[in-house]
Amino acid sequence: MLTVLLQWLPLIVSLLAILFAWFMIRRERLARQALESKFAATELVLKNARQQNESMQKQFQELRAGTMGMGQKLAEMDHQLESLAERQGELAMQDPDGRLYSRASKMVELGADVNELMEECDLPKAEAELLLRLQQMHQSRRR
Repeated sequence: MLTVLLQWLPLIVSLLAILFAWFMIRRERLARQALESKFAATELVLKNARQQNESMQKQFQELRAGTMGMGQKLAEMDHQLESLAERQGELAMQDPDGRLYSRASKMVELGADVNELMEECDLPKAEAELLLRLQQMHQSRRR
């Protein structure tokens, strides 16, 4: 019986080796398919991330351009405002009546009454009362 067993031993070992090799090859193929599937998913995620990055870069460039344009507009408006303030100051200095009304307006802000306005600014009573009413309306709107 031992001789029969020794006779079949190489065949049995060969069959076991073939089964083992087949099992390892099958396992390797399944592992490779799993890796290829993960690789494809990773490529898809990377592609989407690149597209999002490009989109965000475009949006950033648009925002940057808009911000720069707004900055230039604000600088222009600031320049115009300064120019208007200078011009207004020049006009106020050229118009003696305007200086009187500016002084009267400041006096009203400081709490002057009708008689003080009439004496200090040489205003008629109606104009002094009008300035006081305008100041009161302006103060009530602020509140």
